Amino acid sequence: MLEAYTAGFLDADGSVALTKSGKGEDWLRTPNVSFYNCDKAILEDIKEKWGGTLKVGKPSTENHNVSYTLVVCDNACLNLLKDVLPFMKHSKKKKRASLIVEHYKKCTPRNGKYTSEHIEMKKWLNEQVMGITMRGVGAWWYFSNG
Repeated sequence: MLEAYTAGFLDADGSVALTKSGKGEDWLRTPNVSFYNCDKAILEDIKEKWGGTLKVGKPSTENHNVSYTLVVCDNACLNLLKDVLPFMKHSKKKKRASLIVEHYKKCTPRNGKYTSEHIEMKKWLNEQVMGITMRGVGAWWYFSNG
């Protein structure tokens, strides 16, 4: 089951965020999931199911491997998050993912015409999602003490 595998991979070697695109307003952020690995085949399997852009990183020294980053954005990202959310274990990444899945479409009009209410909702969502930092108490603490 690729969904469960991808959730575990995201928990370990991925990130969930709302990223600023271009030079627009700071509140105009879009869903973004990134996966990092030196094994291209793993990322290609994920890309085949959910799409995205596969980027190649050059080794910084001769004893380093070539690294790869798969970036999945916008609607493809929302679809990926909906599929893998039930299997995610990393408490902070799972909370970010659930906030994005639950609220992103509500504050993003399809026609691109934002009302002041949309903008305030978007700012709130950005603050909630990006306020969950990956530093500090980790997922292991929540599962053993929660």
